[in-house]
Amino acid sequence: MSTSEPGDRRRTPRTLFWLLLALGGLGLWLIFLNGAEGVRAWRSLLINFLFFSSLAGGLVVWPALVGTCYAHWHARLEHVAAAGIACSIPSVLALIALWIGSPRWAPWYRAHFHQGIWLDNSFLFARDLAALLIFWGLAAYYLRERRRGKGRLCGTILVLVYCLVFSLLGFDLVMALDPHWFSNLAGGYFFISGLYIGITFWALLATRRAEARVEQLHDMGRLIVGFSLLTTYLMYAHLLPFWYENLPHEVRFPLARMHHEPWRMVSYFLLCLVYFGPLVLLLTEWSKRNRWSLGAISLAVLAGMWIERWWLVAPTFDHQARLGLSELSMAAAFIGMLGLGMEQFHRYLPDQYLPEEKKP
Repeated sequence: MSTSEPGDRRRTPRTLFWLLLALGGLGLWLIFLNGAEGVRAWRSLLINFLFFSSLAGGLVVWPALVGTCYAHWHARLEHVAAAGIACSIPSVLALIALWIGSPRWAPWYRAHFHQGIWLDNSFLFARDLAALLIFWGLAAYYLRERRRGKGRLCGTILVLVYCLVFSLLGFDLVMALDPHWFSNLAGGYFFISGLYIGITFWALLATRRAEARVEQLHDMGRLIVGFSLLTTYLMYAHLLPFWYENLPHEVRFPLARMHHEPWRMVSYFLLCLVYFGPLVLLLTEWSKRNRWSLGAISLAVLAGMWIERWWLVAPTFDHQARLGLSELSMAAAFIGMLGLGMEQFHRYLPDQYLPEEKKP
């Protein structure tokens, strides 16, 4: 229709930008992959898979989580979060690529550890891929139900499946990177921090939407603070038993990150920015209600959480904190694919508010 042409013309430059960013980042990453540091390039793919899958998964789950609590403050912004489903295909393809390249980077590949078959390479990636496909398939079904004005039950199931699937990814693709270290909280920390990333990205997107009310921005700012504290608590809960129980086999994780330079400085940076940062930066009511301040703080926290995903993976393999084009090129590729997918989502699904759920 002719009424959609001006919007299409405005989207064309953005679409081209996202496409070039995705292709450029992927092309640069392939150069590193075929170079002398190919193993590091595979790990950079893992880092970005963990971050962007958490970002997109958390973004899609948040409206379901709000609806499960019988809240309605997110009306008119639910469609913004629904666009996170656009990252489902890149997420699945990245996991398949990690499976294919696992002989070059996975520490459990053709190795025998006390976990036995649980760390069998094929079994590990098969269950992770199956779980991820179930999650994204259920997310797509939930969005279809929401467009029909239903979906509360499906949304509740989606939240539960998200917790299970992303806990599994945390155990398999973060904790298992060091097969001699284990923690019962690794999965819980991973999915809660994913919700932290998701609400922060939702808030960033909301600051750019004219229909977002000040009260909604205020609520999102408070949720960012709340989930930053919850994420901080779960990380602290990792560290506290190591200290007071003196468990040598469990101190491997904090030892590499908190007692060795330069990783200790990275840990302090994360403590200031992503763990306690929102508590200070979003302390005032004005900072949560102002679009510019909330947007800037959300962007800073997202950058910090990307570094946090790097911090979860890299110290296990490298005593030096090397952050460069190998990691950033794949981040650019994912950003491009996410931006391109969300543009297409809003183009082919009208940018309208999802209907309120019908009461039985």
